[in-house]
Amino acid sequence: MAVATFDTLKFANTLKVAGVPEKQAEAQAVAFAEVIQVNLKDLVTKEDLTREIDGLRKDLRQEINETRKDLKQEIKDSERSLSSRIDTLEARIRGEMLLLKWMFGAMMTINLGVLIRLFVGRGPF
Repeated sequence: MAVATFDTLKFANTLKVAGVPEKQAEAQAVAFAEVIQVNLKDLVTKEDLTREIDGLRKDLRQEINETRKDLKQEIKDSERSLSSRIDTLEARIRGEMLLLKWMFGAMMTINLGVLIRLFVGRGPF
């Protein structure tokens, strides 16, 4: 924070030249200096604001980078989960297709046997 100075002697002399009695001019200068000090103590400077903004920017960049890392990790986890589910479904479909092929082959064999019996003349079953 910047420190502002107040020249009480110059202020008192200016009051004296204007016709204010010496003791009164000095008292006013001291009182005015105290008021200024109290008010300037809490005054924010441009440097204070710049420092605070820079700190906030740094914090924001850090939060953004952490969020990016978290999102990338969540995406990777989701990809792994989906890949695993796809592999499971693919294996299940292959198993069901194999079963259907065997069932189709069995049905064809039975139908072929029935047709052969019909044409050979032995009758059905």
